[in-house]
Amino acid sequence: MFKRIDHVGVIVDDLDEAKSQLKRLGMTFKREFAAGEQLKGAFYGCGEGEADIEIIEIIEPRERAERLGTGRARIEHVGVEVDDLAATMEALRSLGVAFKSEEPLAVGNTVNVWTTAESCDGIGYQLTQYTSAVPSIEPERPSDT
Repeated sequence: MFKRIDHVGVIVDDLDEAKSQLKRLGMTFKREFAAGEQLKGAFYGCGEGEADIEIIEIIEPRERAERLGTGRARIEHVGVEVDDLAATMEALRSLGVAFKSEEPLAVGNTVNVWTTAESCDGIGYQLTQYTSAVPSIEPERPSDT
């Protein structure tokens, strides 16, 4: 059902500080992203592994409080690649897994859906299917970071 771990999503209180920390740790910057005025983030790779670390700063205060809490950072989800998002969602529903939304979100060259942590023994998953679609959210921008 799950093809591979794609990334680990971490909510942070300060994106620039988190980017500096990952750079000091020797991680490789891959790309930045933004979703309007709601959030901004970046992906970093580690060595020769395929999985990335996604760091996300939530801008909107209410959502920030809900997703980050009072800490400086927290792992929010594990991103997994799937071959067929619709089929995977159907199979997971049959196991009692619930989703944060019923409609997948197209982002860049992917379509995504997030599970509720409560329905997955406390772990949130982002299911990602790669496509060749044109970006639907702000395009990925290279950065010097």
